[in-house]
Amino acid sequence: MKIIYVVIACILLQACATVGSVDRPGSYHKEISTTSNSELVEGVIFGDDDKKINELLNYQVKLPEKNRIAILKLSTDNYWRFYSNDFTQLNDSLVESLITRLRATSRVYDASFLPAMLVSEKRTVPVLREAAARFQADLLLAYRSSCQSYQKYRFIDPNENKSYCSVEAVLLDISSGIIVKSVVSTENFTAIKSSSDTTFSETIKKAELEAVAKALGNVANEIVTFMDNVPRI
Repeated sequence: MKIIYVVIACILLQACATVGSVDRPGSYHKEISTTSNSELVEGVIFGDDDKKINELLNYQVKLPEKNRIAILKLSTDNYWRFYSNDFTQLNDSLVESLITRLRATSRVYDASFLPAMLVSEKRTVPVLREAAARFQADLLLAYRSSCQSYQKYRFIDPNENKSYCSVEAVLLDISSGIIVKSVVSTENFTAIKSSSDTTFSETIKKAELEAVAKALGNVANEIVTFMDNVPRI
């Protein structure tokens, strides 16, 4: 009787951490409204830039009942997308999972990637706001991912690697230019080379994709929770 081995990269998730920004309490804006403008700027002469900053700090975030979220990936990680069909499927499932989770809330009627032709190389907030507005998006979810390895473990076993992947994300309100939510999620993992992997680098890349997918899922959950509780216009 033959023993059939499941040929997959072994990924043992060890720890994860997700930290999101805390929403301003409702009492914050009540306190501001009971304070006169003269008290807010007492002893200070504001220029145009200072007035703008003051407006941004005192802005109360409210969103429509239904929203479209445009998604933009800022990092250019090389995940060997065209190396094999496995990598293509992992990339596609990562994108599909992110969009599905964001659309899970009743406050989001659409979540789609911002068309590349709308995004210039100059990715400042004003430029991104205009691009998202042309897409008629109410919000822009911009994120970047990065992965690092703990090199000392390679000395113990050349076919085993301990690494971590992080996803940093911000949710930008297009109408106001306010960043209404920020999230950082990190996933640690151990990758062990399997007999089906041509090289150990292939093993690591598969593991990284899995870790990034989990981190993005954590980000999506934070965004959905925010959307479910943000005040309506």
